[in-house]
Amino acid sequence: MDDIQQFLAEMARGADATTHQLELQETKLREMLGPERALELELLWAKQLDPADEEEIKRYMDWRDKELIWTWSRLERSRQRRIAAGRTHMIRSQEDSTSDGLDGRGRPSKPPEC
Repeated sequence: MDDIQQFLAEMARGADATTHQLELQETKLREMLGPERALELELLWAKQLDPADEEEIKRYMDWRDKELIWTWSRLERSRQRRIAAGRTHMIRSQEDSTSDGLDGRGRPSKPPEC
């Protein structure tokens, strides 16, 4: 495995670990806030509230509310990093296999000449 592939694999592992940790934090915060408040914040996060309801929720947000929204933001970024690392790894793997005369599935990319 070359340095870039090794870096991408490490990046993916790091994103997986971060995502797992943030998912645990999200669960804990949801439990502390209760299902009703968590749903309100989820609707706020998804921008599914009318402006008056949005302002009402924002007016009474406390630290835990903000922490849950911050956690969702970090989760989104972590998942995007994982997707990007996986996609780049797959593209490089395919490029590497086609450069050695294989089609990406281990078969010759050009038919043998008769």
